[in-house]
Parts: sequence; C-alpha cells; structure tokens
Amino acid sequence: MARYLLAAATIAGHVIPMLHIGADLRRRGHDVCLLTGADYRDQAHRAGLRFAVLPPEAHIHPPPPARPSRLPPMIRRYLRGRAELSSVFIAPLTAQSDALEEALRREPIDAVLVDLAFTGALAHLLAGHPRPPILVCGVGPLTLSSVHTPPFGMGWPPRQSVNYDNMTRFVHRVMFASTQKRLNLALQQVGVARSPVFLADWPRLADKVLQLTVPSFEYPRSDLPGTVTFTGQIFPSAPDERGDPPWADRLGIARTIIHVTQGTWDNTDLDQLIGPTLRALADRDDCLVIATTGGGPIHTLSTPIPDNVYLTDYLSYEQLLPRVDLVITNGGYGGVQHALRYGIPVIVAGETADKAEVAARVAHTNTGINLGTAHPTPGVIRSAVDRILTDPSYRTSAHQLRRDFIAATPLKTIADALAEVTGNPIPLADAE
Repeated sequence: MARYLLAAATIAGHVIPMLHIGADLRRRGHDVCLLTGADYRDQAHRAGLRFAVLPPEAHIHPPPPARPSRLPPMIRRYLRGRAELSSVFIAPLTAQSDALEEALRREPIDAVLVDLAFTGALAHLLAGHPRPPILVCGVGPLTLSSVHTPPFGMGWPPRQSVNYDNMTRFVHRVMFASTQKRLNLALQQVGVARSPVFLADWPRLADKVLQLTVPSFEYPRSDLPGTVTFTGQIFPSAPDERGDPPWADRLGIARTIIHVTQGTWDNTDLDQLIGPTLRALADRDDCLVIATTGGGPIHTLSTPIPDNVYLTDYLSYEQLLPRVDLVITNGGYGGVQHALRYGIPVIVAGETADKAEVAARVAHTNTGINLGTAHPTPGVIRSAVDRILTDPSYRTSAHQLRRDFIAATPLKTIADALAEVTGNPIPLADAE
C-alpha cells in the first residue's frame, strides 16, 4: 500500500477529476488524502479519502465576467489572460505551498499528484530539499511551450510550416514579463529561487505530467518532454438511477436535441452564451434545447424561456449525452471531451481561462466550430448550428476521436505512473 497526497486548486473542473483519481486509488488499496477547499470535504469522505483543507487564502476566484468589447480578440485574450494568470496561478501560490508543506510534515507521503493550477507545488520543486515525487495532472489543455505551437493562451491552431520559438520568446519575455516578475516575487516570499521557466511551462519541472486527454485532441510536437503521458480523459460512471429523466417526455416531439452550457467557471452572466442560444433556436420546433446553468444565476438571462427549452442547474451527462446531437459550450476542457467521447460535435464560444485553447483544438480536429468570441449573437449561433447539422464531416471527426477516448484507460495509466515513480508494486486490478 502506498500513501498518496492529491492537491487540487479550488475550481470544480479541477477538483472533480482528482476526486475520481483518488477514489480509484483507494479502490486499489492505497491510502489517499485530498487537499483542497472545504466545500469538497463530504465528497472526499464519500469516496473513502482522508481530507485536508486549504485555507481561504488559497482559494481561487474567477475575475468578473468579461463584457462585450470592440477590442480585437487577441487583445481581449491578452488583457484577460494577464488577470487570470495572476488570480489563478500566482495569488494562491503562497497559501498552497504552505498547506502542502504542512501536509507533507504530518506524515510520510510516497507521491504527490497536483492539478495544473496548484502552483504551490512549484515552490517544492524549486526548493532543493528532499521531497516525494510530484506529478502534475493536466486538467486543461497542455500548456507546455513548443516550436510547433503558438504560445499558450493565443488560441491559435498551429501552422505546420511555422517555427514558433521567436514568437514564444517575445510573448513570455515582453508581453508577459510583468506576470513572470509577479511569479518570482511569490516564489521569493516562500523562500525559493526564481523559476527557470515561464509560468505556463512550470509542469515541465515536475517528475511527470499526466495529461487528461488523448494525443489526437492535442497538437503534435516533436519536442514533447518525455515526462508527459497522455492518459485519456476521466469520465464519471453512469449513475444508478431508475426511470427516465424529467425531460425525457419531450424527446418525442423533437428531431434534434441540442445541449447548451456555460459550465461552472464563467457562468455568472448566462446572457453570454445560453441567452443568445435560446433566442437563436426559439423558433425551431424541430429542436429541443436542454440548457444547464452550472449553478449560474438564471435572473441574468434577458430573454423568456422558449417553449422548446428545458432549463436546469445540473444534469447527469451519462443520462443526457447519449441522446444529444450537438453541444454548444463556452469550452470547458472536461465538458468538451465528454461530448466528443459520445461522438457529438461541438460549437465553442469561450475566451476566458483556457477556453480559447480548447476552442482552437476543436477547430484543429474538425470536431466542431470555434466562434472566436464569448459573446456570440443569435445569428452567428444559428448559422453555426445549421453548418454542424448539414455538414457530416464534423460528426465523422467527432466519431474518430470517440474511438480514441473509449480505448484509453486513464485511471489505470495514472495508477501505473504513480507506481512507477514510487517503486511500489503494480496496482490492483483496474476498476474502470
């Protein structure tokens, strides 16, 4: 039996995969402690995990929702990106590092698995003192720089003949010089040296990077570090629910089922995407639109709910997605891959966090349409829906990726990677 510490930044889309990993490791007979926000204590205990709580100073709060702007998309993403790098990766670093140090002092740990936003682990990677192996879980698109890809955050699919080395150097050393300076000041506060790599590249300093996707949903790179392992995405098991879901009685009246969501991160203004989608499809009697708010405030919708819409906070994707023809989303990494796992094409309208990068990968794989904005108009959405429903190439590409997602064994791959870095015996039989 090994002892593992899992540490997750306080973002739902980051914590939930770590919970699934922890539950699987526990089923394999290992001792697992989850370090994250107090809101997840009950879920951790239900999964059989011990729990350690992050202090409030380590909590991550998204910047205020972006408003429509006349600025070019690249400038919008640059300004928003600077704010989010600071609030997500730098502001919580000291508190995360202190909490991780305290957890490691309490008991011997064989390995630490952190999510991409838990930069408190960077301080331990740079400290130079003895430590357990540290593995980074890529719960968002791969951030590592490459000569084959534009700098992370630009949201551009790569061009095959372009060497992006000079562009990356300029972005890191000039455009985001102040961000890197803030990172180094935060590291100085916890008593470690400056980072030898740019902030987005910090996972390359870890012992391993476990990227939660399949290679076919990532850009090809000849300079990918040998520490990177593609695991596949972690999908929850189907719920043990009897009977039909509450929206099932409306399926018979619709030829096309469309799901729209703003996820759980950038959902404080539902009129960014859900509102214009409802307006775009309000007169489509052949469509049933199932909208989930992710807990976002329904009062921010400026339109009445049309008759062909079922609106709720949350739904089980394992019940919903097998019946869906198209997903419209602001680009959550897990949610997009969940749709592709069922071979469903996607329309992506997102600019915050890593959503522009997710959208770019959707366009690159031809599994859907990147609208290039977080504030699409109803006309733009209607046109994209028509393109998806009339052009079979999108669904064909999504089905090709579906085969890769189904073939992956993420939990076994992660358990094997942890066993490898710790020298512990091969884990118990796969529970996936």
